[in-house]
Amino acid sequence: MGHLDHGPRRDVTASRVVLVSGETRGASLICRRNRHLPRLRFCLCRYVPTVLENQDRWQHHKWAQSGDEWSPGHSPEGTDVLWHRTVFPRIRRFLPTDTILEIGPGFGRWTQYLRHLSRRLILVDLSERCIDACRHRFANDEHIEYLVNDGASLDQIEDGSIDFIFSFDSLVHAEADAVGAYLRQAARKLQPRGAGFIHHSNLKAFVDPRTEDVRWFVTQRNWRAPTMSADVFREVCASAGLACESQELVNWLGRRRHADRHRLSGHCIPLTDCFSVFSTSDTLVRPTRRVANPTFVNEWRQAVWMAELYSPDLREREQPRVERDSRHPLVRKLATASALWRREGWRGIAALSWCYLTSAGEFIVSALRSRAAGEANRWFLRRHLLRQHAFERAGS
Repeated sequence: MGHLDHGPRRDVTASRVVLVSGETRGASLICRRNRHLPRLRFCLCRYVPTVLENQDRWQHHKWAQSGDEWSPGHSPEGTDVLWHRTVFPRIRRFLPTDTILEIGPGFGRWTQYLRHLSRRLILVDLSERCIDACRHRFANDEHIEYLVNDGASLDQIEDGSIDFIFSFDSLVHAEADAVGAYLRQAARKLQPRGAGFIHHSNLKAFVDPRTEDVRWFVTQRNWRAPTMSADVFREVCASAGLACESQELVNWLGRRRHADRHRLSGHCIPLTDCFSVFSTSDTLVRPTRRVANPTFVNEWRQAVWMAELYSPDLREREQPRVERDSRHPLVRKLATASALWRREGWRGIAALSWCYLTSAGEFIVSALRSRAAGEANRWFLRRHLLRQHAFERAGS
């Protein structure tokens, strides 16, 4: 999902700063204004999206594209590519089936595919607006049921009635208490050979246990919950009587304008997300297989250009052609400078030069910072995730 739209607010107590918006720029602003807090100038502050904040956000979100704004290319074609290349291959062994439970459907971005893969589909969301939108969008599908909950309860569903539980790009914003509540209830709601696939946060793996702050090199948090991680998910599954079959740690690109500005290698982007597959305990006895997949961002990047290239209505979206200036770029720049000189004199040339220099300087500084953060993440990945937690490398 996206970032918060609200501006940062601060609550300074002793040596702690609570960042309400969760934005990187908000953390930087707070730390600049509080230089007497030394260590906070180089780290992101901790922020947990609560159930009420999640409900308020999605209840009042614009939903301009019915959820497609979070797909590659911010388009329905991006959603289609993401489903067929990323989501469906990871869950195809569980589908089709009789009864599917989707948690956090939003405006039906994945429901449009799941409705053809089950005889009964149950949608559960804490936002009444989202449920109403799905009810209107899929009004002709009589096998779909719609439920509004409190963000953690499945009491409205009968025990032992679910074959497959699905949630993608939704529970990544939920803290450990909410995810844990869903898993404990899933153990009762699933049939004896039932299973589930949940996309959740792994941000807690990047929380420094000494300071309880997210490490400084995680510059894009994408509103992930810092109380949730792959280890926490596996522990909750064990306590709930579920078997965690596999976990795939992936990185994620935000939807901000400059989220992928410097095209960093996947090994330089933190693995803040996790895809976990679980099932009832009597269907599995082997240990959890865990894979670290830092190349997931390349899968996302490919989905972006595929959505644009193979869009069925690409011709309709093309803008009317405008005659291009055939002159060399340097000649065009000199012509622009000459016209500016005649109109504004040396002051105009100086202002234009300063504009170009500041823009180039900002880009260089941003690139250096991104690279430094990326190398720090690469070191952390090797030393902590792969070595201490024994994750496998994707493709090895």
